[in-house]
Amino acid sequence: MTKVSKTTISAVIVSLLFFVSSMGAPAVLGSATNSKSASLAAATPLTQIQANWASPNGNPFNHNYNPQNVINSSNAQYLGLNWLFPLPTYPTALISVSGQGFGVDSAPLIINGTIYAVTQFGQAFALNAANGNVLWTTVLPLLPNSTAGLGIGILKLHLHDGDIQFTTTLFNHTPTLWIAAGDAKVYALNALNGKYELNFSVFSGTKSVDGNNPVAVGIRTSNLLVDENKGVLISSIESGSSPASGRCFYRGWNILVTPPQLMWTAFCTPPQPGSNLIVDPSWEIKQVNSMKGAYIFKGYGYDNPGGYGGPNGAVNLKALTPAQLNATLYNDWGYVNQSPACAAATGGRSTGSTAAGWGSPWLLGTGPTSGLAFVNTNNKDPYTSACTPGPDLWSAAIMALNVTTGAWVWGFQALAHELWDYDCSWWQALGNETVNGVNTQVLWKTCKNGYLYELNAQTGALIWSWTPPTNIEARCHFCYMLDPLNSTQMNYEFFNPSLKPTLMFPGAAGQFEDESAYSPTLNYLFLDGQNDPLVATYVPMNSSNYLTNSGLSLAGVNTGNPAYNNNTVFAVNAATGQMVWSHFIPTQGFRGGLTTSGNVVYVALSSGDLQMLNAQTGALIRDYYIGGPLNVLPSIGATASGQMQVIVPITAGLVTWGTAVPGDIVALNLQNVPSTTINTVTSTAAGPTVTTTVGGGPAVTVTATSTATGGGATVTVTSTALGSATSTGVDTTTLYGVAAVAVIFIIATGYLAMRGRKPAA
Repeated sequence: MTKVSKTTISAVIVSLLFFVSSMGAPAVLGSATNSKSASLAAATPLTQIQANWASPNGNPFNHNYNPQNVINSSNAQYLGLNWLFPLPTYPTALISVSGQGFGVDSAPLIINGTIYAVTQFGQAFALNAANGNVLWTTVLPLLPNSTAGLGIGILKLHLHDGDIQFTTTLFNHTPTLWIAAGDAKVYALNALNGKYELNFSVFSGTKSVDGNNPVAVGIRTSNLLVDENKGVLISSIESGSSPASGRCFYRGWNILVTPPQLMWTAFCTPPQPGSNLIVDPSWEIKQVNSMKGAYIFKGYGYDNPGGYGGPNGAVNLKALTPAQLNATLYNDWGYVNQSPACAAATGGRSTGSTAAGWGSPWLLGTGPTSGLAFVNTNNKDPYTSACTPGPDLWSAAIMALNVTTGAWVWGFQALAHELWDYDCSWWQALGNETVNGVNTQVLWKTCKNGYLYELNAQTGALIWSWTPPTNIEARCHFCYMLDPLNSTQMNYEFFNPSLKPTLMFPGAAGQFEDESAYSPTLNYLFLDGQNDPLVATYVPMNSSNYLTNSGLSLAGVNTGNPAYNNNTVFAVNAATGQMVWSHFIPTQGFRGGLTTSGNVVYVALSSGDLQMLNAQTGALIRDYYIGGPLNVLPSIGATASGQMQVIVPITAGLVTWGTAVPGDIVALNLQNVPSTTINTVTSTAAGPTVTTTVGGGPAVTVTATSTATGGGATVTVTSTALGSATSTGVDTTTLYGVAAVAVIFIIATGYLAMRGRKPAA
């Protein structure tokens, strides 16, 4: 964005101060600056759901939404820096595995005035939300050899929102922070003092999984999901991108006993050749017959998006005749009757697999889906190959399983015979919609193929699907979904049948490799899709590259074509699946997620900009230049005294278009808000009526009604909005909430202080 390269005198001063800084304490603005914020907080009683960001995605339904209205589209332009906490660099013990991502790469939790954040190298922090002071910190015992002998390669230092969870009823009602770490262990920390409540291994090696080929490999622990009412924890392992990827599985653990006991293992791909189990080419046919629902999204071929919901939008595997089902799924992964070329390349071992998804938290069902867990899956491994005929179930899918037994209830595969690295990791969420006149619990799912799906949460049936118009986000001729009933397409070994190098867009990063948001007030879904073209070259599998070959060689494209190298924020009506508005952002891709609250959509960008959009119209309220790479969605919650804040991590993670920095936790609050009029927002729900009073100007009132997920109370919200205020340059008085260079110095010294700090002990 143009703002990044501007060199005003103030910006130069700030930059110079950053580089000479050496302090490490949180930088906090004086109380005089925040006097109006403090008085506002005192006059505004908050509910628990407004004050807390108790899940990495805001609530248990993954909405990335806070119903508060203290910070809203009328006053968000007055957000300023309250305090900044610089994060440490790697511990000395992990220097040899550094370079895999700094800082916090999962949305911080905000609970009862405390912020919980976990760095990618496993250091957990509890911070006072009012000032950033450390309440406690715990460094997980990760070492370079922690994964030795497990068959998952070197230790991977990378976390996502699905790796963190918070519970309150377990361990005799002890508030607990759960972390799925890169050493294939799960850690439970007492949220009051950081001490261990529990830690145990969820994976003891590839040979411990029934049906795994002995040379199968993985990558790291995937998400965790804790059902604290049933005392069950669900875990899995991510996969590599080669044909030697291990068998897809999920595990359920009884965490009410010490040590936790394995209750069940649910497999989503068949036993592999050379394993301890017999290869069964009909395994998936039997699996589908045992499920309540089984669907594959139906593409219609090149240059035809297709699949816009209804009976023609997906193939219902349960409705196929036995002969059709056999023709579609028999020997789906090519494990038997391998061609001479495939047998020579694999040595008669596995031709590929898939594994668990990541990025966004898995979900627990509620109401009509109580007792279900919703999990997602990775791309097909390898991405391309002549040896994996069929749809390759259940790669690039969303699935529902029984939490108690591990039995699969339904599955929805987002694309058959996945050839592009278009996995279905990242975001899924639950909500309620009226479908054919009936109040229906639905599940929303985005995938890297650039589609948003609305599914019946009880059955997995497709209600509608949506993909961005190609005049906004382009799609290459060979980047359309395939037909699972077309045997020719299901035998493609590369997405371009000619096998020639091809410009692929969406690229391997995908259009939706991020987390979306949902506003129950507006009934809008907010998504950010990106254009990221890559030149893909087919790499045939052979015996020498069996353990490492993904099937693709990818190279970035440097082009001035405006159709490439950008991202767009969309609002989609959840009732109809139709686009409401779009907001274009040039020159960069997008990774991380969106947050919505108070009629504002927050867009965190790698350029260091935090854009704030009007949730109803998409109009830019403010472009706030934070100054460090932002690849994590903001969290919104309150201090113990009730002052609302927006918490923004500065981190680049593994994102190629962001410069890796040790990172910071930044707290923004309202500052110097004009008090010309008083606008009132009333929320009516089960229990007493709560009235929230906020400062503002001439009001435009909009009323909307939504029904809570799970068939609960109806909530009516009346919100007020001022006109938008758009920032057009780097203004240090609005950037930091003050004009004095002396205070800017304090902030600057806090920001990059970690560059001169010693590694964490």
